[in-house]
Amino acid sequence: MKYKVALCLIVLCVVIVCYLLLANFIPDGVLPYENRLIEGLLALNGLFIGFLLYGHFRQQLRPVGDNGGLADAGGADEPPVLSPQDIDYLRVIENVPDFLCLKDKDGRWLRASRAYLFSFNLQDVNYFNKTDDELINYPESNSRALRLSVIQDKSAWHLRHKVKETRIITRQDNKNEVLEISRIPVFDAMQNRSHLIITGHFVDQTEKNRLGQVEQAFQVSHLCFLFLDAQFRISRINPAFTKLTGYGFDEIDHLPLSIIIDDQLALIRADFFNNDQEVLWSGELHCRHKDGKTFPVRLDIIAIAQEGQEVSYFASMFDITVQKQSEQRVLQIAQYDDLTGLVNRGVFFSRLNQFLASAKINHQYAVIFFIDLDRFKTVNDSLGHDSGNILLQETAARLLSIMHNEDVVARLSGDEFALLRLNQTAHEQAIYSASMIAGEIIQKLSEVFYIQTREVFISASVGISIYPEDGLTTEILLKHADIAMYEAKKQGRNNYQFYKKDYSTATQDRLLMELNLRKAIEKNELQLYYQPQYFAASRKIFGAEVLIRWFQGSAGRTKIIPPDKFISIAEETGLIIEIGGWIMQAACQQMKQWLLAGYPLQQVSVNVSARQFNDNNFIKSVEDALIKAHLDAKHLELEITESMLVGDIRQIELQLTRLKKMGIKIALDDFGTGYSSLSYLKSFPIDVLKIDQSFIREMTVESKDARLTSAIIEMGHSLGQKIIAEGVETEQQLEYLTHRGCDLIQGYFFSKPLPVSDMSVLLAREAQFLENSSQRKPLPTSPFDKDLFDRDIF
Repeated sequence: MKYKVALCLIVLCVVIVCYLLLANFIPDGVLPYENRLIEGLLALNGLFIGFLLYGHFRQQLRPVGDNGGLADAGGADEPPVLSPQDIDYLRVIENVPDFLCLKDKDGRWLRASRAYLFSFNLQDVNYFNKTDDELINYPESNSRALRLSVIQDKSAWHLRHKVKETRIITRQDNKNEVLEISRIPVFDAMQNRSHLIITGHFVDQTEKNRLGQVEQAFQVSHLCFLFLDAQFRISRINPAFTKLTGYGFDEIDHLPLSIIIDDQLALIRADFFNNDQEVLWSGELHCRHKDGKTFPVRLDIIAIAQEGQEVSYFASMFDITVQKQSEQRVLQIAQYDDLTGLVNRGVFFSRLNQFLASAKINHQYAVIFFIDLDRFKTVNDSLGHDSGNILLQETAARLLSIMHNEDVVARLSGDEFALLRLNQTAHEQAIYSASMIAGEIIQKLSEVFYIQTREVFISASVGISIYPEDGLTTEILLKHADIAMYEAKKQGRNNYQFYKKDYSTATQDRLLMELNLRKAIEKNELQLYYQPQYFAASRKIFGAEVLIRWFQGSAGRTKIIPPDKFISIAEETGLIIEIGGWIMQAACQQMKQWLLAGYPLQQVSVNVSARQFNDNNFIKSVEDALIKAHLDAKHLELEITESMLVGDIRQIELQLTRLKKMGIKIALDDFGTGYSSLSYLKSFPIDVLKIDQSFIREMTVESKDARLTSAIIEMGHSLGQKIIAEGVETEQQLEYLTHRGCDLIQGYFFSKPLPVSDMSVLLAREAQFLENSSQRKPLPTSPFDKDLFDRDIF
């Protein structure tokens, strides 16, 4: 219809224009009707028709949502006349599944989607060209929501940018849903209000909760989180970041990450994130606090790539100061000795292995020193472990003062140290350098140590091995240096020895002997021998010293191992405790058998080693041996050496006192050859002094030995102690000792050590001799023969 009206107006306008042209250009009198008034009216009519046509076409060319088109084209309740394209646009708006509404500048509704209408309960209302205030009047409308809509509309126009709100509404299925609504104000070219677009969508509550939890975790996490843009500029941080670095978001917003971290960031961006396959980088860097101090952090960066958008990054930082301190502590424990600060055995082996890997190519030499402190155990036991620790620390300091920077000084264990000197270019140079250093080590460690206001003196035994002549591996070189160190100890200590191949043979023999000694008791290869002890004046038998012999091998192929070959090994390995216990039990049982047989033997003397004496179960082992043999303690004498009396004086005195209370006699063996001190004789309950055979051997020739022997006898008697001389082999020695008042004699003059069978024969003969009252011609008697020990012994 609208096109027909326009066409008629156009035709009418054309006719009027044609008439006016004819009236003006055709001569007068040709037209049947000529009237100027009529021509004027027709001109005015043509102008009016032209104006109508202009208004009609202008209306058709205006936008659909324009207030002048849709709102004014018809009445308030009648839809405007729209083009097919406009109808399509509006149909799209009405059928959008989410919220969509179009309002004019005055808030009148132009078009709305069904979901939007349903939220206000206006699905059955003609809303067109009405405002929210007008729609409130409908009885079924959601008036509360409409009032809120008015407020939000005003807020959007006032702020002149998009405004968001969240609303919970009830959908058609009576379920509550969360609706996010956005209001977008549209302005024309003159920045005047044009339209208001309202959009909205329902939010999945589960997803929203999850995102909310993520956001909450981001804010409350103790870990430092931050977002970075493509240029590594900071775009967002959490509170933990501020706590860690001291920077607030306003201070660091859009600043490069290098403001706090400058290690390798350019390299990370250039080399790592240019690779599309890599999305994660992790490493340890240094972070700079706002106050300027730096601390180690672990930085993890994740690339976030979204289609059509520039890449961004999510990063986390964690302060690893405590972790680094712990790692340093673990490294210190793993590689260094906690007491001295020197490197340990593992690091020593590692450095030597590194050198050996290249030394063969470069034809270099290395010198290994194995150092063991002499008498350290004595100092440690007498002064206490604290003093021993101080001594080890001072030793380490002195060793470090000797070595060069490239040398290695290590504490291997206890009082054992190792030194490593590398890069010796000639064999002669290596030997000369080793000799000079070893001499300096011995000199330094021989100087006085001041330990807790006390002066302490020790010495050192040093073994030396040289690469490559003494070995090609770390283990062999250190082993050979250790063997050389033991050889230095055998040579009297406080010296150094270079390794020799003969030492290895001796060491291997020693190890084999240790292995065989462990099996000796099981194989019944150990036997007890007894050497008789006689009264000096009457020459009657009194007792016997118990000695041990080792017969190794089977019958017919037996080899006798001297005690001086295996006793020291038993001491070092601790086997002496087991062997000593066996000796104690066997000696007590044998003594009981001889007493039951009526033999005139009054006691057996059993040697006790230092390690056995210091064992916690020593007293109990003695008690058990006596109880098991049903032997009275007065028939047992224990021989100790002077070296055993050095150490914890109170503990030693307590141990000896307990033995004395049991009725056991104590003899001090090898008197005058060890750490002799008269205070021992005064402080400890010693019953017998045993003069060492080194004084007896040259006594009748060397006047000094004779005078010393006489002095020992007189001193012992003055302290109420009995004297026994061992190693007596001649009549002259016996006569000299007898005239000097010696009480007991032991030696080859009377008898060599005898096995049980031979000793039993000797005792039987002595018993028979006493029974027949046949006596030897007595020598001048000693006043000490009378009442030598308890009268009830005889």
